Amino acid sequence: MHNTQPLDCSIPPKKSQLKTLWNSVSADLRSELGDSTFDLWFSEFKLTKIENGLVTLRAPGSMYSIWVEENFKEILISIFQKYLCVCSGIIFEVTSKTKSKGSSSAKRSRRSKKDKPTKLKPRVLVEKVSEQRLLERGRLAGLVEIFRFDNFVPGDNSELAWAAAQAVAESPGKTYQPLFFHSACGLGKTHLLHGIGWESLRRRPKSKIIFVTAEQFANDYIDAIQKNSLVSFRKKYREADLLLIDDVQFLGRKEGLQQEFFHTFNSLADLRKQIVLASDCPASEINQLEDRLVSRFQWGLSAELNRPGLETRAAILRCKRDDWNMNVSDELINAIVERVNGNVRVLEGALIRVAMVATMNEEPIDPGNVGEILSDICGAASGCQLGADEIKQGVAEHYDLELSVLNGKKRTARIAEARQVAMYLIRVLTELSLVEIAASFGKDHGTVIYAVKRIKSKCETSASLKNTVELIKRRLVRGGSSIESPRSRRGNPATDRFKGNEPLEKSSGMAYDNDHD
Repeated sequence: MHNTQPLDCSIPPKKSQLKTLWNSVSADLRSELGDSTFDLWFSEFKLTKIENGLVTLRAPGSMYSIWVEENFKEILISIFQKYLCVCSGIIFEVTSKTKSKGSSSAKRSRRSKKDKPTKLKPRVLVEKVSEQRLLERGRLAGLVEIFRFDNFVPGDNSELAWAAAQAVAESPGKTYQPLFFHSACGLGKTHLLHGIGWESLRRRPKSKIIFVTAEQFANDYIDAIQKNSLVSFRKKYREADLLLIDDVQFLGRKEGLQQEFFHTFNSLADLRKQIVLASDCPASEINQLEDRLVSRFQWGLSAELNRPGLETRAAILRCKRDDWNMNVSDELINAIVERVNGNVRVLEGALIRVAMVATMNEEPIDPGNVGEILSDICGAASGCQLGADEIKQGVAEHYDLELSVLNGKKRTARIAEARQVAMYLIRVLTELSLVEIAASFGKDHGTVIYAVKRIKSKCETSASLKNTVELIKRRLVRGGSSIESPRSRRGNPATDRFKGNEPLEKSSGMAYDNDHD
């Protein structure tokens, strides 16, 4: 149609004209976006109508219509303007999943009326129920009673995650789809998942809410296969109004399970049902997770929960003290948070220890003695509080490199391996974000993602590299690394042992990419 005059839309085009026009537009889109992007997003679109300068495209699902409208609408309009006299905008409609076998419109109308109650089901769920009945429904959904919004203590470390959780509980399926939490263990991901479930259930008591771990989802799937009951399994998960899944990193390296979850995700997204996921790492770092799942996990909002600061940790312990009716003063709580730097679970353990000692002693505990009471907990927690510089130093010592070389731009195989090991260990042993880790090396965060995935993958196939990483990690956690220059300590037996049985003259065989140092 390039060589013909633009199509006059004053007369509604025939079906054959619409088909020819869409073929031409598709060819231009494929040329502009590439085969893979076109096949992923546009292969099942259809041009259904052109009226008053408005083009109507039919999408195979709501997920496709939303994504294309947000990311490719301008490109579509510019291409259509080459073939039409006027193109002022594009309207997206979604293909109905209910297909009628009869050909008459009356039969389709009756069929659609029968389907109406199912579509309206989430809208008639606001009714008053007793607290006891609400608790019963929550427990059946897999929710834990002690994890609610009421006793979650937000802080600077969790502002985004907290705001997103409240928004999703208030308007599921309309704000962030999916909502993806990630953090190290014990920082509140699971608490927020349950809190969303309870708050959503309070607002919509009859809604179907499911909370499971990814492992439980996998066990249900395997059980359904063994019992030949996949239909009921899919009905259970794909008809949920709110699906909450914890520990989704468990999906890594499980191809069959990933395929099943992919279709479950699409089914819920097309129906505008809410999905909330939690993982101990960003979606891009989940080992051997299919790209199509990574892209969907990153499609909505990804919120990281960091380690809380002093004030937030103190507020958390005060909340726990009040919930548990403990006789622990604010001064003791301040002493605890100053000495214990672990996650919230470690803090709770420290609070319980101090409260127990307080009940056993007749005299009040002096805040100065808290360190002695918590000596083992403080030691364990402090071992986790390594800094990026300490880890870099430990890796440099092991590989017999200057710290400046590790931070530099040289890309020999041995230096590249050491740098990637350092990035991996910083990611594992600290709470630094990808951007912060990248900044400490003068790189971009994509380099850190590549390094972490590379070391994880290589450790599975190379026993030598795995032993190297574990050795450095043990030394760091036990305080074996020193910030002194390793060159000034050559000949020291302790340093020689730290470097391993012999100098690393050769790389462990790791391939590396110049674009991903």
